[in-house]
Amino acid sequence: MIKCAAIFLGLLLLASGCATNHANYQVNVGNGNPQLPVQNVQLMLDGKMQNTFKVIAPNKMAAGKPKKGTLPASLTVSWQDPEGESHEKTVRIDATTRPDFTGQLVLQISENNNLSLTEVPSNGTELSTMPWNMPESWEGAVSIPGMDEI
Repeated sequence: MIKCAAIFLGLLLLASGCATNHANYQVNVGNGNPQLPVQNVQLMLDGKMQNTFKVIAPNKMAAGKPKKGTLPASLTVSWQDPEGESHEKTVRIDATTRPDFTGQLVLQISENNNLSLTEVPSNGTELSTMPWNMPESWEGAVSIPGMDEI
C-alpha cells in the first residue's frame, strides 16, 4: 500500500512539473506604415513556416503563438506591400540574446520595406504576452470623462 502511494505521489509530482513548463518567447510581426496595410505576411523560424497573416493593418501588430525551447537563429518574414510588390527579409538573432531569454521578439516592417528586430524581455519569470515595455499611442493621454470640456 505504501509503495503504491509513493508511486502515485511521484507520478503526480512529475505531471505537475510538466504542467508548469511555460513558453519562453513569442514572435510578433508589426506593420510600421502609418496609413497602408501589408498583406500575405508569412513568418518563418529557422526556415520553417510558423504563421501566416492575411493582412496587418497600419501601425498594428500580429501576434504569433508563444513558443517553448531555444530561440531560433534566424527569423524570416515575407510580405506584399500596398503596391503588391513582394518582399522577404531575414533577421539573425543577436549574439547578445541570452539562451534563457523570456519575452517577445518583435519584428517591424517599416514604410520603406525594411525589417527590424526588437527584443522585449518579459517582466517576470514567465512569458508575458502583453508588451509591457513598449508604450502605446494612448499612453500619457488624459482620459478622464469631462476633462476635454471647458
